[in-house]
Amino acid sequence: MPLDIGIADESRRTPDMPLYTLKNKTTNEIIKTTDPGRALITGKWKDIGRFKGPILRSVASRPPYFHDGSAADLPAVIEFYNNRFSMGLTEDEKADLVAFLAAL
Repeated sequence: MPLDIGIADESRRTPDMPLYTLKNKTTNEIIKTTDPGRALITGKWKDIGRFKGPILRSVASRPPYFHDGSAADLPAVIEFYNNRFSMGLTEDEKADLVAFLAAL
């Protein structure tokens, strides 16, 4: 199931990434994104920025992470989610998550 976790948000854009400005012809809503995601396949407005999540088995052996390679290692992935969803993880909890993912 493709999800929009915010990885293609305009705010995460780096100078080497494109910026797409998409306009809904029905509602005139505008979305700026670095990657239209699943919408390129389905043509659906709701699929902008949605991506299929990875299989977690052996995830530690497959860096970099995210569709654009923006997370170099597992600690960077944990930090993204911690910030994106205001999880408030402690350093010990982050380390535990990295160890858990490395064990899969």
